[in-house]
Amino acid sequence: MSIFCPKLIAVDMDGTILNSSSELSARTKKALRSAISCGVPVVVATGRMYPSALPVIKEIGINSPCIFYNGAVVREPVSGEILLEKGLGKELTAEVVSFYRKEGWYIQIYSDDRLYVKDRNDPRSRFYETISKILPVSLGEDFWDFKADSTKLLGIALDESNFALMAEKTKAFFKGRVYTATSWGAFVEITHPNVNKAKGLAIVAEKLGVDPKDVLAIGDGVNDTEMIRWAGQGVAMGNAPDQVKAAADETAPDNDSDGAAIIIERYLCRRNH
Repeated sequence: MSIFCPKLIAVDMDGTILNSSSELSARTKKALRSAISCGVPVVVATGRMYPSALPVIKEIGINSPCIFYNGAVVREPVSGEILLEKGLGKELTAEVVSFYRKEGWYIQIYSDDRLYVKDRNDPRSRFYETISKILPVSLGEDFWDFKADSTKLLGIALDESNFALMAEKTKAFFKGRVYTATSWGAFVEITHPNVNKAKGLAIVAEKLGVDPKDVLAIGDGVNDTEMIRWAGQGVAMGNAPDQVKAAADETAPDNDSDGAAIIIERYLCRRNH
């Protein structure tokens, strides 16, 4: 059996390279930097917006194009050059927002790298702010009349049963018209139907001249499933739901046990021998 040696490493952020406190551990940072210094490009593939993910990308020292908004944006972190941007469009954005209003659910809008909310004092907005470190723009009642394109929409339910209902009803109502993914056990992420992390990663791999079979992809969320399946070696974190683990070639320890670092160290060790 041939030994897998990655030529590109793609990693999710929250729940993967970041621990439960949304921090990058010293061991994980070292493993990612070691890969880059060995000539293996590292790509972050996240549901986060570009300004929210950038501090972590810079801390690691990543120069390769990265994937944001679950694949709706592929962008160079150094120059800021955009390789792909695919929004939902004004009409569909307004329709989803209206649907959430009728259902009495919380939703927030990402447009032009800004985050818009109705009321930033809402506990769900506050919860997201602690994770993303992004200060949202509070629109009040004008929020419901948002008239621009959006890169992503995010529904948040902090109650488990409401979250499950929100995810299910959103998927059913907009079937095929949007891409939905869940994360954090609280977020329903809504993007253009033709985007996901795998499609974003395919663009980056092609640009870097790397075959899919030589890609190592690590993630923990349902929004990582396509990427994990697409890569030559797909790894689910120990904290991932069962459906994500089922899509993976192997399972790493969880994100509070440096699971991503352990996997990267192992494959780099194989590569260097």
